[in-house]
Amino acid sequence: MVNQMKYRILPGEQCRSHPVEQCRSHPGEQCRSRLKWFPARRTAFAAIIMTLLSAPLLCQEESQTFPESVEEILALSEDADPAVMLEELEELKASPVNINSCDEKEISRLFFLTEFQVMVLADHVRKNGSVVTIYELALLPAFDRNTVLLMAPYISLEPVVPKGGKIYGRTLVTMMASSRFSRDENDTEGIRSLLKMKHEQGSISFGLTAENDPGEPFTFRNSPGTDFLSGYIQYEGKGFINRIIAGDFAVRAGEGLLLNSSRWMGSWLSSPSFMSGRSTAAPYTSTEENSFFRGVSLTLGSMNAGAVLFASTNKIDARVLFGVDSTAIGVSNLVRGGNHVSESQLEARNSLTETVAGLRLIAGAEKVRGGVTAAATWFSLPIFPDMTEPENLHAFTGDRLINLAADIRAGTGSVLFFAEAGMGLADPLSGTAGTGLPDPQADTTGTATIKPGLSDSWAVTAGLRAKPSGRVTFNILARHFAPGYHAFHSGAFKAGSGYGNETGLSASVHLEASRHLFVTAAADHYRIPWPRYRSSSPSYGSRIEIRGEYEFRDGISTRLSWTSSSREYDAATVTGTAIPVTHTRQQLGLVFDITPAGTVRLTTRASASFITPSRERGYLLCQDFSLSFRVIPLKLWFRYAICSSGGWDSRLYAWENDLLNSFSVPALYGEMTRSFVMLSWKPADRLEVRLKYGFTDSGSNPGGGLKQEVKGQVRFGF
Repeated sequence: MVNQMKYRILPGEQCRSHPVEQCRSHPGEQCRSRLKWFPARRTAFAAIIMTLLSAPLLCQEESQTFPESVEEILALSEDADPAVMLEELEELKASPVNINSCDEKEISRLFFLTEFQVMVLADHVRKNGSVVTIYELALLPAFDRNTVLLMAPYISLEPVVPKGGKIYGRTLVTMMASSRFSRDENDTEGIRSLLKMKHEQGSISFGLTAENDPGEPFTFRNSPGTDFLSGYIQYEGKGFINRIIAGDFAVRAGEGLLLNSSRWMGSWLSSPSFMSGRSTAAPYTSTEENSFFRGVSLTLGSMNAGAVLFASTNKIDARVLFGVDSTAIGVSNLVRGGNHVSESQLEARNSLTETVAGLRLIAGAEKVRGGVTAAATWFSLPIFPDMTEPENLHAFTGDRLINLAADIRAGTGSVLFFAEAGMGLADPLSGTAGTGLPDPQADTTGTATIKPGLSDSWAVTAGLRAKPSGRVTFNILARHFAPGYHAFHSGAFKAGSGYGNETGLSASVHLEASRHLFVTAAADHYRIPWPRYRSSSPSYGSRIEIRGEYEFRDGISTRLSWTSSSREYDAATVTGTAIPVTHTRQQLGLVFDITPAGTVRLTTRASASFITPSRERGYLLCQDFSLSFRVIPLKLWFRYAICSSGGWDSRLYAWENDLLNSFSVPALYGEMTRSFVMLSWKPADRLEVRLKYGFTDSGSNPGGGLKQEVKGQVRFGF
């Protein structure tokens, strides 16, 4: 009987007195407060009505759900790369996930969901029938409003239609070119070009990515044509062989201690994705050039019992060291930027070969899932860090590394527990006698020897997510990374850059205070036990976030946020002795969003930053305008921004709309203005043309001037 009924929640309301499961257990009763039921024969009509009513939520652009996190990650994280997530989200936008498929594999395309959330969502659809409105998802134990808002632009709620007949292929091609013109000597001029192609037909898919950054030539001595070329071919099966990828791919496992290509995602404390909890190998389609695998991956079994095997050999950028006879004997450090314009960047390009072999085993039941991961890494040249720098005394040395990790996730009702422990066992070199280089195992005096042991090579992260009611969600996470822990493809939640050297505790709470008021608060406190960059002694850091959102009515909302980030850095005294000084960055943000008509949208953004002890101040005011035309398939975006700050430390970021497969978050500081206009024309369902012109005027700043950019893009499918 229950499966023959459909339900809906009135927009903006939740069934607080009668949970969804309770109402469905008594189909003969009406939940008069807010939840109502109707016969299955009216499903089509109800689906249309709910689509119209929930349009303000379902049609949110990325600028409503994503920009705040991007800005704060860039401002407060040393290791952020938003291109990875943005490009994956764009793929999901082009091909939304059908929640009603009940297929865990299909729902798993939402990469920001944990395995537990995927399981809960698929099980909910199987037991209760198709989801009519996404408001229903917010009542599930593993979900909250933040997660639902993040999902909204990338899912569909269409009825599942059995597939049959001929299988048609689908091809999507994106071509982009941009050019910079600048009077600033420190700004790189040139043309950025990008070509992306993806084809799917049945169980077979393949893709190609080719990119040149601004200023990069189109030819190299060992690689003719484009600077970065990436591709893959993939087979997806329905039996024991789940997926085979040949070419470029990324791997995620557990909580990311050992493997997680989207390592930057955890930098936003209040994000629902701060816990990974996913195990998957997927094609690599990003333009980030040094964080992927190149080889073969094999996925077997299912999410409850299976394995992931992979082998990779990839050339990455590194600073080469030469011996007394000018022969390459090692590298000093890895280079992650991916730009190849200057002479030193060209010398570092593809100078080191990284070989990785790994295995992931997964097993679980309905409420408990776990796995073990092992990976071995070899480098073609040994790594010799500069041991005269105190922060490098625990740095990786040698040419081999073995990583082991084990993880578990368990859910009981409204509580989810997750944990992972990992270890990185390096094989350090005994010394560099005869090369003229320092001993990698010696400290700054050259006498003591550091021998890494098991106690200095491990890491652990553990936490829980609790939802005691439909209105409140708690998250807590504890972590410890020993100074000598190394994992080159790690991506666990962490405040600082690098792989180890951090101990911390984080907590967050999300509260639906009323039908219109939503509050999120988060805090993180951590300790750096060993010297690091700009800090010659153990140091501390913290971060606090408070966000509030109030929806006045449909089409009008405001968001207020306050973030405080503190870290200890060295400050030179008169005697030349470095002492720790706490640097604090506070940022206030206010966003007022109004949609007076379905085709017009106005967004006003005001931000302020306060830096201590330097007392720098920064202020930013942005006015955004977007217009969609009803008669012609044309959309217009416009922005004008004014910034006034004391310098770089008080800089402010302003996320702005950009071309597909690209992002723009300019850093504004000093006295400057920033403006852009962008057009999108969609003459057909699978054809879109985007043009953008932007300029930044910093003529009043020392060495500043006018920076202009012109971008164009064509995206089509067939």
